[in-house]
Amino acid sequence: MVEVPGRVCVLGDHSDYVPYLRANIITFASDNQRMRALVSPRDDGRIRIASSLDGCELTEFDIQEERYDGNWLDGLDERGAPDSHWSNYVRGAVAYTQSLNELRFGFDMFVDSTIPPASGSSSSSALTLCSLLATHLSNGLTWDRENLARLGGSAEWYVGTRGGMMDHATMVYAEDGSMLNLQFRPFGATSIPRLPSEFCWYSKFTHPADKGGPMLAAFNELAFVQQKLIPSTLDDVGFQHPRDYSDWKVVGKNLDEGFEHHEMGELRVRDRFRYVMKEYQRVVDFEQALASSDMTTIGRLLNEAWEDTRDLLGTHTPMMEEEAARLKKIEGVVGVKVLGAGFGGNLLILAKAGVDLGVGVVCQTPGKGVSIFDMNADVRPPNNRCAAVLLCGGKGSRMASQGIDVHKPLIPVSEIPSIIHVLDQLNCCGIDFSTRIVVVPPNRVEEYEVVFEGMDCLVVAQPNALGTGDAVHCALNEIPEDVEHVYVSFGTQPLVQNDSVLASLKHHIDNHLGFTLPTTITPNPYAPLIRGVDGKVTDSVETHLEGVEKPSVGEANIGAYWVSVSALKQVLVPLVESKWNGESYDTTSGELGFPNEMVRACLEAGVGVDGVPCAEPSEMIGIKRIEDVAIVEREYERRTRWAAGGQTSEL
Repeated sequence: MVEVPGRVCVLGDHSDYVPYLRANIITFASDNQRMRALVSPRDDGRIRIASSLDGCELTEFDIQEERYDGNWLDGLDERGAPDSHWSNYVRGAVAYTQSLNELRFGFDMFVDSTIPPASGSSSSSALTLCSLLATHLSNGLTWDRENLARLGGSAEWYVGTRGGMMDHATMVYAEDGSMLNLQFRPFGATSIPRLPSEFCWYSKFTHPADKGGPMLAAFNELAFVQQKLIPSTLDDVGFQHPRDYSDWKVVGKNLDEGFEHHEMGELRVRDRFRYVMKEYQRVVDFEQALASSDMTTIGRLLNEAWEDTRDLLGTHTPMMEEEAARLKKIEGVVGVKVLGAGFGGNLLILAKAGVDLGVGVVCQTPGKGVSIFDMNADVRPPNNRCAAVLLCGGKGSRMASQGIDVHKPLIPVSEIPSIIHVLDQLNCCGIDFSTRIVVVPPNRVEEYEVVFEGMDCLVVAQPNALGTGDAVHCALNEIPEDVEHVYVSFGTQPLVQNDSVLASLKHHIDNHLGFTLPTTITPNPYAPLIRGVDGKVTDSVETHLEGVEKPSVGEANIGAYWVSVSALKQVLVPLVESKWNGESYDTTSGELGFPNEMVRACLEAGVGVDGVPCAEPSEMIGIKRIEDVAIVEREYERRTRWAAGGQTSEL
């Protein structure tokens, strides 16, 4: 999962994209408003995105649709701004990354967010960063923080804006509990203290800021004036910032008051220059006031910034003015300013802690920056002693029909037998598997003992191929008395991941269950887990053998299970005894299965059963036919690629 915070800009707005200014900007990341994205890499070039947010419908496209050759900005200018759509920020991230790197692989991404859209907290930049991280991780690309922030600034040009990287740098460099001073030309990021404890930052939403149409035009007008018109005049008079900052008022008189543009109309030039010069000084004064806890001065600076965004930039609306006037009348409010680009969105308020500012006000606490973490990162191996029983039975009739005489669990996957992959994976998960038992046909015992030579692994024969439940029963006598829980899987399931093994074991132990199935959500599951209206497991079926219709989407086990030793003794042993007729089992097939029969028998005996949807769909893939080997190897390659992507060290 990728988590990206909202951005709160205190002072220094509209400065990061000004080429003649050595800007300083005071910002912090919101601990209260954050965007989270679940990301899964694909092995094709498709991008599929969805969101819990209103208006963000499921969208899918191919990375080749977003290829821009040549100069990035020239290509965007030639194309023009796209029609407004939430996917544009994802497309921009993919397109810009592809202009710098050869991309082959897409991703699936589901987005949820508490950052209000069109609020001035830069939900758009958060979505851009989520998408950049997804693109990099899916293609095994690395990044450092400055590089990621710069990528974000340029990628967002895709939507038609021509802003800087302040939002993205805040989100990347933020530290929990601190504000930031971002420096530009050259770039730098320094943590500064938060407010004294008796004061807080708050935000109040006024109305949505329309990011298309007039707002987009107004923002690009600001960028055009600062990047194209003003620098030429400053070059003519030899003005360099910050060297000549003390002369800025005199220099400003050399600038035209306005400029008539053939498309944008009348542009205010001198006011734009005055704004960034005054904002620069406010940042300097803010840091000095913060160092001495002079909140009166900080409040004055915020109120001056409010006046300048209104008078020099013209980014206020009547509703913003009305709300700011209301807030300033409240005792304990120190200062109010625009949060973000204006034209609606949030106001930023500095006030004494605990002041009642009315409905809809959010306390903004400085939080941490971009985070990437595994959904099961907090799962730690338990101290309980466990055993692993790996089933390697079966007649191999499907393989034999393809002319393959190697036993399925011994078929090489990336030149290593599948069963060895399974064992190696278990060795790395941190669980105390005091005993590892592999159940095989009697004529394969010696073959497996040779494969396991030097390994702490016991080979047990299943006299007759009478099902997986029978195979587990054959291993019972070899499980030591001090083992509490047994992991059961197959030698042909090499894609089951440690996270799934650990997460399901934790759920199994914490909830005192007898039988637990790690599951995944998948279309048309072959062996779905059935739940009642209360969410509790009521059955587990095999659609083919039992003639049950497959649900369109359902919860399926991945061919791995946790069972307590007490459940094996109280449920499996009586189940075997009740169904054994001396030659086979009294079932339709004559065999005794394991997961479905154990689920039903445990439920009947009052033993706890549950499924844990903690696995990826790929973990269900087992080796049943020789074609499956290539599928498994591609999945290993995908996981290797995913693991290779990440942030590089900056030490």
